[in-house]
Amino acid sequence: MKKPILILIGFIFLLGSCSTEAAEKVADEFHKKLDEGKVDYIVENLVDHEGSSEENLDEFRAFLGGVVRQGDHENRKKTTGFNKKYNNGITTVKLSYTFEVDGELVHERLVLVKRDEGYKILMVTMHPDESYVEEFTEGY
Repeated sequence: MKKPILILIGFIFLLGSCSTEAAEKVADEFHKKLDEGKVDYIVENLVDHEGSSEENLDEFRAFLGGVVRQGDHENRKKTTGFNKKYNNGITTVKLSYTFEVDGELVHERLVLVKRDEGYKILMVTMHPDESYVEEFTEGY
């Protein structure tokens, strides 16, 4: 009788450890603020600052500003499941999306890192060519 209980507990632990709900909430907030054009909010509150220079943050701010100026992101969809990775005590989650700008399909990948205060955005890649997005984020 003890074996089924241990298996059930192990299964519940496995489900809990694979969840990306917290990372997906950050991604949802990122998309909401991006749609509102609130680039400074994103950089100040959602982006991982650990190891980032002010110059890196300014470059990311400029990148997001350019994304906002391209126009409305329509038909945003989460495309694949997720990729959660543990490496040297660091947890990262990759989430993939597609959206359209002026009828052109764009592939997006967010890489989030788990910090003490929760998930933060480590990287955002957007490009019409999905292979470019995959190549750029394959190391995470």
